[in-house]
Amino acid sequence: DYPTEPVRRTMSFSRLPDYDGSLIAPAPITSALALTGMTLVSWLYLQPASLHASVPMLHDGCMTLLFGSSALLKAIFYLAWLCHVAEACFAISILASHKGWLRPSTGLVWFSVVTLFGFPALKGLLREHKAAQPPKMPSKAH
Repeated sequence: DYPTEPVRRTMSFSRLPDYDGSLIAPAPITSALALTGMTLVSWLYLQPASLHASVPMLHDGCMTLLFGSSALLKAIFYLAWLCHVAEACFAISILASHKGWLRPSTGLVWFSVVTLFGFPALKGLLREHKAAQPPKMPSKAH
């Protein structure tokens, strides 16, 4: 009465045997750096007075790195968010290119996570996308 086939164990997040579009946990250190950077730039741009009041050395240090230019800070803020949203749209296009990967349960989660964490979150999806591609045939040299 025992099954003849061995029980299939779940593998780590990095290599799921039958990937279905579910979220792959991003690397913790790079995710923390990306989230910290986005938070700091957003806080510095949106609420500079509260950052200066809370952590004056951090505010002054960041503004020194930006040469005291609020225009440069504004450009970094909008460029960073634009890049993260573009990466999230790219993640959705990858999910849509594979049958069964893009579902309502995965699409919104992937879009949100990639928008917040950027490339560290997108890296796992790119790895699975590459693994799902058929192998390329080498071209014959004449």
